[in-house]
Amino acid sequence: MTFDLQHVTKDDSYHACQKVCALIESGIHAIFGPFNAILGVHIHSICDALDIPHIESRLSHKVTNTEFSINLYPAKEYVNLAFEDIIRYLNWTKAGILYETDF
Repeated sequence: MTFDLQHVTKDDSYHACQKVCALIESGIHAIFGPFNAILGVHIHSICDALDIPHIESRLSHKVTNTEFSINLYPAKEYVNLAFEDIIRYLNWTKAGILYETDF
């Protein structure tokens, strides 16, 4: 299993989208994150258009789950365990993670 951890700033959706596109071109199976709601909408849109699983954990008052997107928002420890279970169950060997540097 390999992870490609990409750091993005919460106020730069353009570069976040560029990083997601680069992750997709590298052959990732899924995108995890980001926590920021504004970035999340952009990443959700890209993943939804390309049928790439998008798994995030952020507070959202609006349900935006689609066929390839889910928002999990319990404690981060539980989310990490859930991510690990999903990765193992689906036998993914490569995943991308978006992490905001200035949360």
